Amino acid sequence: MPKTTEHRQHLNVRATQMEMNPRGSVGESSPLTEDFNGKLQDAQNQLEQLQQQQQEVERQKLELQELNEAKDDFLHGQVDLHEKLSTAVTAMDREIFATKQELDELEQARICFADHLDKINALNPDGWNNESLRQDLARAISVLDLAEDEYEQAVAHFSGGRSASVFGGRSKTKRTTGSAASDSEFATMLRNGLAFNLPIFVLGAIALVLYFLK
Repeated sequence: MPKTTEHRQHLNVRATQMEMNPRGSVGESSPLTEDFNGKLQDAQNQLEQLQQQQQEVERQKLELQELNEAKDDFLHGQVDLHEKLSTAVTAMDREIFATKQELDELEQARICFADHLDKINALNPDGWNNESLRQDLARAISVLDLAEDEYEQAVAHFSGGRSASVFGGRSKTKRTTGSAASDSEFATMLRNGLAFNLPIFVLGAIALVLYFLK
C-alpha cells in the first residue's frame, strides 16, 4: 500500500476518534476552567457574606446609636427630676419644720389664753365686799392687764405667719409711753388706753353702785 494512502487512513481514524470522544471537542471544560469557575463562585459567595455582614454591622451601629440617644435622654431626665425632687423635699422639710414650730407655739399660746380666760371668768365683782373692794379691784385689774399684755405679744408674734388670721390678721398697736411721742402716737395711746381701761371703769362703776345700794 502506498504511504500516501496509509497516511490518509491514519488521519481518518484520528478524526473518527475525536468525534467519538466529546472531551476532545471544541469548547469542552478543562480542569483549569472548572477550577476558575469554582474560585469565582466562592468569591461571589464570600462577597455576599461580606455584604450581609456589613448590613448587620450597620444595623447594630444604628441600634447602638438609638440606645445611646435613649440613654442620654434618660440621664438628662434623671438629673432634671432629681433636682426638682431634691429642691421640693428641701422646701417641704423647711415648711414642715416651720409649721410644726408654729403649731407648737400656737398650742402654747392657746394654753396661756385658756388660763387667762379661766382667771377672768373667775372674777365676780358681785361677790366683792366693801372692806376688800380696793384690793379685789386692784387684783382684777392686774389679771386683765397681764392677759391683755400676753395677748398683744401673741398677736405681734403670729402677725407674720399663717396663724395671723386667728387674731384677726393684724396686730393691735400696744400702748407706748415717753415725752417724745408724736401727736399721732399720743392719739393712738389715748385710744388704746381708753379701750384698756374701759373694763376697769365698768367694774369700778359696778362696785360703786353696789356700795351705795348696801
